[in-house]
Amino acid sequence: MPKWQVEYTFDECIERLEWQVRHLKARDREWRKARQPQRAAQDRQSRSERAFAFVYSAGALEDLFRRLDVDLPTDLRRLEVRRRDLRPNAMAILIPNAWDSVSTDRVTRLVRRSQVVQAANSFYVDGNPLEFAKVVSLGLSDGRTVNVHHFEAIWDGLCLSAGDDEFWGSRAHRQAVSTLAEKRNAIAHFETDPREEAFRSSYGDLATMVTRVQQSVERLYEHLLVWLDRFERAD
Repeated sequence: MPKWQVEYTFDECIERLEWQVRHLKARDREWRKARQPQRAAQDRQSRSERAFAFVYSAGALEDLFRRLDVDLPTDLRRLEVRRRDLRPNAMAILIPNAWDSVSTDRVTRLVRRSQVVQAANSFYVDGNPLEFAKVVSLGLSDGRTVNVHHFEAIWDGLCLSAGDDEFWGSRAHRQAVSTLAEKRNAIAHFETDPREEAFRSSYGDLATMVTRVQQSVERLYEHLLVWLDRFERAD
């Protein structure tokens, strides 16, 4: 059985985050052992490293969702998904054409929004499997820094939970992704001196944050693979 395309995408992201965690932990050990003169000598390098950790880790997530936007539709074409196996909120991601032009500022948007509501009400009427042949992009990459809503969009849009379980393993995991996005933007857009902003977090703090981000990626990965395997079409 061939691998899913998203497996390569997730594996690379996880490898990048693992590398970052290993580096931060190693630097944390070195920093704790260093005497004050050594710390003073490495101050500039240390501040740059910590700022880089935010930008690099956020970049790994951005690349993940940018590639998922293309790779996931490729995998969807191998599936046979029936509406009865999903909740209506699957329309948000699996039936993108239902949302065409609903955000326009013209009065016609009201009619189009009504059409979306009608489509949701009749979601289960069509007994045929969902057709993914024309799905090219799922809108998972919007050019913005990856934040909590990117994870939640896939989790809720694909109904990856059998029940109403939320995505986040804990508040700390949700906060880690939120903090990464916030600090990355502050540093990348020079809203504050990157060296000062990054230095407020120790190497150990950064390692913990990135570990939680990695665990969140792995949780999404595991549930998505189960979901894909469940609906794979038997040819």
